[in-house]
Amino acid sequence: MIVSMTQDQLRTLIADALREALSGKLDLTSLVASAPASTAPVKGKRAKKVKDANAPKKPANDWIKFTSRVRAVIAATLPEGKKALPKAVTQTAASLKDAGMMATATDEQILAAYANWVANPPAVGKWAASGKTKSKKGSDGSASTTSSAPVSTTGDAVAPKKTRKPMSDEAKAKRAATAAAKKAAKNAETTPVVEVVSTASADASADGDIMDFEPFTWKKMELLKNSRGDVLTSDMEWFGSFVDGKMDTSAPQPADLDL
Repeated sequence: MIVSMTQDQLRTLIADALREALSGKLDLTSLVASAPASTAPVKGKRAKKVKDANAPKKPANDWIKFTSRVRAVIAATLPEGKKALPKAVTQTAASLKDAGMMATATDEQILAAYANWVANPPAVGKWAASGKTKSKKGSDGSASTTSSAPVSTTGDAVAPKKTRKPMSDEAKAKRAATAAAKKAAKNAETTPVVEVVSTASADASADGDIMDFEPFTWKKMELLKNSRGDVLTSDMEWFGSFVDGKMDTSAPQPADLDL
């Protein structure tokens, strides 16, 4: 049972219940009976409609029957295992329907219409030829059409890109010359410069260094030494080799040292 009441009635009911409860005279039966009955209709759960699996299907309309017949007639002329294209079936049937032959077309007339479709297939469909465009419905149920013009992320239309004009032969030659000059300059910057020194000058400088002796004192002896470490006496006679701070008097005289 559903009880409906206003706030004032609820306050009065609670106050009466408290008063009777405190006096020990609370009677739940009389309390419920004194509450006003609800007049609001009670909504029950809607029963789900169960479909009858054995119920007869709705009969196909004339167009479905005609396209099925056109499909069967065309498929009979195809090799085994191949099926007629759905586009060929619907467009062949549509051409016969437009000619008013849907109810009277014979198998020969269907095959003739199909042969005409194969020889001259329409470039566009019947829907596109009529100038109609398919629209997608949004979440609010309103149809939305797509525009061919590009749109930026901000929603503003973007102007189409301009097509480039073909480059003239003179411009191509100028561009090639500029590219070649840049490439040559880049190669010149990256090519290392190798300094070529003749062997004759190298030998001459080497001989000059070898024969350039300077005074050298070793164990209170006045000697002469070059940059290679060859040591001579003050009389320009071979004495030894002084390398890494050590004197080797047993070292032979180099062959390139002409005394």
